[in-house]
Amino acid sequence: MVAEMVPEKVLQPRAFSLMPLVWSIGSVFGPSFGGFFARPAEQFPDLFGNNAFLKKYPFVLPNIVAAVFFCISMFTATLFLKVRLSVRSSVESRPATTDPRPTRAYLGNLGEQTTLEGLGSAIGRETGQVVESETEEGGPAATVLC
Repeated sequence: MVAEMVPEKVLQPRAFSLMPLVWSIGSVFGPSFGGFFARPAEQFPDLFGNNAFLKKYPFVLPNIVAAVFFCISMFTATLFLKVRLSVRSSVESRPATTDPRPTRAYLGNLGEQTTLEGLGSAIGRETGQVVESETEEGGPAATVLC
């Protein structure tokens, strides 16, 4: 999200370095606000002493303040953040091929003795089964399906 808000590549490291700073500030001020607003009827009897609700629930005020901050941030994000993802159709998001047979791109470097024909005939068999096939030179080759 930070990379979308700061599209200039030169300024992105600075923007990413501000994230831990903001997290640290929130870690300090969040509990401080919570402690300050806790038990308001006892701490501020002139202001909240007559409120029976705050006497019954002494920790509701910090939660209300946190909920107000959350609602303000969600309202601001909804109004001012722009979605930059392009919507692709399901046809465009599918891979180019749906062929279930393995190819060298998927198999990697299996060596000279394993042939694609031998592996292609082994598709659909159980995992861990040893499949025997022949190499191009006519020698035996074995493949274990994973």
